[in-house]
Amino acid sequence: MLENQLMYERKTPLTIDCGLHLTREVLNGKWKAALLNAISMDVKRPSEILRLLPGATRRVLNVQLKELEEHGMVEKKIYPQLPPKVEYSLTEIGWSLIPIIDAMNQWGDANRQFLETVITQDPKITQTSKSVCQIHRRMAIDRKIV
Repeated sequence: MLENQLMYERKTPLTIDCGLHLTREVLNGKWKAALLNAISMDVKRPSEILRLLPGATRRVLNVQLKELEEHGMVEKKIYPQLPPKVEYSLTEIGWSLIPIIDAMNQWGDANRQFLETVITQDPKITQTSKSVCQIHRRMAIDRKIV
């Protein structure tokens, strides 16, 4: 894996002079917002997260969790036992992203009918599926976010 990291060379410079660019860099990845959301709801083990996000592969989740850890959003705790036990938790700055993620979720829910219509009209979209958002929604209500 280290070999792959050394082989990758960024083609364009990273723009960091704008808060939007910085936030995008941290959340850039299909599953990162969902990962942070799951961890905020006390889903800490990689296997639990994988069950919660069935469309993701273990490898992709591990890569994105590692990036979130490198960006200081999550902490990884490895318990010294056999088999090894790993748990993730949000850092203070990771927790500060949760209101943003909750707001994105609320915006999507509020505009669901319009967005589903325009998104499913795209000829590249051949199928859609349902996720575990209902679980997330119930947990958010329990957290008194909605």
